[in-house]
Amino acid sequence: MRRMRDSGKMCFFISLMLLSLMLLSCSKTDVSLRDQETVGSSIPEWQQLIVSGSIVNLRAGPGTEYAALGQVENGDTLQITGGLDDWFRVYVPDLSLFAWIYGPLTSGAELPH
Repeated sequence: MRRMRDSGKMCFFISLMLLSLMLLSCSKTDVSLRDQETVGSSIPEWQQLIVSGSIVNLRAGPGTEYAALGQVENGDTLQITGGLDDWFRVYVPDLSLFAWIYGPLTSGAELPH
């Protein structure tokens, strides 16, 4: 009987730790997304742009030092959610993804000044 209580306590403790880790990881993601959403508020939200490069990387941040999250092709349409320098923060409906794309490889929208 005592072993059952000890294993029950251990399962409870492990579950509590896993739940804590999940909550911590969610809060970090929420903060970084919130920070990125405020960048470049001078661009009208959800304005569309068209990819003009043949194959263009979508990145985790506004620069080539950020990880590539995926790729888009010439003619794909993306929705702008912000911008910084030569980069647009976009939403890619086909991938359900928020990412950054290098502005000179797009058309249909002006970069922030």
